[in-house]
Amino acid sequence: MSAEQPAGADQPAAVRLLHTATAPDGSRPLPWAASPLAGAGRVLEVCCGDGLLADEFDGRWVGVDPVAGAVRNRLVAGVPTALPLRDNAVDGAVLFLALPRLRDVDEIFAELRRVLRPSGTLVVVVPAASPRSIAELRWAPVLAPVHRSGWTNRSALDGAGWLLAAADFALLGDDRVAFTLPLPDAAAARTLVSDLPRAGWWPPQLPAAVASRAEEGLARRAGPGRRLPVPLRRLVARR
Repeated sequence: MSAEQPAGADQPAAVRLLHTATAPDGSRPLPWAASPLAGAGRVLEVCCGDGLLADEFDGRWVGVDPVAGAVRNRLVAGVPTALPLRDNAVDGAVLFLALPRLRDVDEIFAELRRVLRPSGTLVVVVPAASPRSIAELRWAPVLAPVHRSGWTNRSALDGAGWLLAAADFALLGDDRVAFTLPLPDAAAARTLVSDLPRAGWWPPQLPAAVASRAEEGLARRAGPGRRLPVPLRRLVARR
């Protein structure tokens, strides 16, 4: 899996997880990620895969991905360090579960500043790697090793706000939601350990030994009504 081809590399895995994960209030990741751009005109999604966020924007969406398929006619082939859009082309932009998988972050943010109109909004969604609740702390022995290696850009997790500020974006919001996924049995544990890296929630280059230990840990904790924490962090910034 290329570092320039993040969240869309395995659409079936992403679809399964993004439509299954829920927050305590019943909300789901895709509408939550899109909501800061509800009033934006044209919205760009970078490294979008087949464009799972497209339906959230009612025809206002355009996607750029290294591999542009024929799934959506608004999906354009391109890389995040050389976006195939003119200057000041969009009102909003999204990096959804992509930034920790990308190299050349300075160049990517410079390109986003170029294509965003003045005062345009950038939304960056990344996995939330640090536990915040007692429930998440109980999972730390299993989940903490997962995020220690395998990311192309580990600083894009806990340091995402700093990276935006360094790129001269004004940080407007930094929210975190404790999404969870069902973990009913050992088979579900095995599937999650396979799907989470493919969907962008866990590192794409997760070492085999770490994945094996994570699967064992999930299987031990699996059972009816059990849920796996997969929290996400959403940063909203202005150009």
